[in-house]
Amino acid sequence: MRSLVEYKLIPLYIFTVVRGFSVASFMFLYPLYLLSINYSTPDIGLMTTLGSLPIPLIVPLIGYMVDRGWSRELLFLSNFLLGIAFILPVIYPFYPVLALAYTMLYLSMFMWMQSRTKLIAFIVSTSILGRVYAVFSILFNGSRTVTPFILSRLTEPYGYSFLMLVSGSITLALSIAIYLQLLAILHEIKRINTDLRHALKGYISIFSSINHRDLPLILFAGIDGFAWRLWFPLINAYLKQYRGLTDLDLGNYLTILSISMLITAYLAGSITDRIKPLKALIIYELLGVTGVVALQFNEPILYLSPILFGFSIAFWITAYNSLLTILYGYHSIGRIRALTDTMRSTVGIPAPQVGGYLLTINPLLTFILSASLMLSAITPLIMIKKEELT
Repeated sequence: MRSLVEYKLIPLYIFTVVRGFSVASFMFLYPLYLLSINYSTPDIGLMTTLGSLPIPLIVPLIGYMVDRGWSRELLFLSNFLLGIAFILPVIYPFYPVLALAYTMLYLSMFMWMQSRTKLIAFIVSTSILGRVYAVFSILFNGSRTVTPFILSRLTEPYGYSFLMLVSGSITLALSIAIYLQLLAILHEIKRINTDLRHALKGYISIFSSINHRDLPLILFAGIDGFAWRLWFPLINAYLKQYRGLTDLDLGNYLTILSISMLITAYLAGSITDRIKPLKALIIYELLGVTGVVALQFNEPILYLSPILFGFSIAFWITAYNSLLTILYGYHSIGRIRALTDTMRSTVGIPAPQVGGYLLTINPLLTFILSASLMLSAITPLIMIKKEELT
């Protein structure tokens, strides 16, 4: 049985490696590409905000489709959109297209999170969720670790545009090949009859079914999402424009972040299984706050921040996904992910623009606000009844 479970996870493992490469490439190259065509960090903040506007309208539909059996297709579409997000801004470097690339990035992220969570819940038991998510984190960050390190050494000879086109093409080609493998291995997943006329009803039902049990997670998702999005989408541009880091420095910074996630992923998963997801999420926030503080210092203390952020994100991945699966079970994951992801994306829409604006006044303001909100996000977690986790 165990070997069968591992066999069914293989295409998800491979897809995760590809996604690690794709996300790392986009997060490294795209902000630098925008700076190279004469946009500033606050400009990137506004583009990020504009790109986020459609997301809350689409995320609930993603949850609906996941629960109707379309998780494999959405997993493929998550990387397909990311591949297009590389290519379009290079071919058509116009402002609406540049902002649209962020829309595709965020749609890709939510499709990936919801569909992967559904597929993992279908394959494995809740007793090993933390460790399984940790393996995914190791694979994702193993791929993500080497990518910025290599790209930072290729930007000067090849340029941002060329590297974006190559990265997008690789992402598209590999995603198609892995999707075909996914269909063959997970063929027993059945699609529930999906009538587009009923999609709106399902969309509305996600929100009409909100109850008191859901509120702590919804509040946590909203506060935490806003806190991190104040600066995280701007980190590359901020470090280059405000802290004077070179492309090589940025490559090293992101490599350290990924190495931290890689090294701590399984540890975070094991700790999550031992102390339970709620306590692990509190650790996640505290590590994030400490990383924000370290980000305010010069080298070498500055380079403590990616280590802390990496450990923090590793805890979020294992703890958050484990918590949702334990609380709601396989059949309702799409609904609760749609609720929390919609809150996270809706509240987070203005965050990059707010963060970019505060940077122009005093960069410290952005990070003080972020740290304060991270600490306050712990409060809703305490509201979750412990007996629901046993």
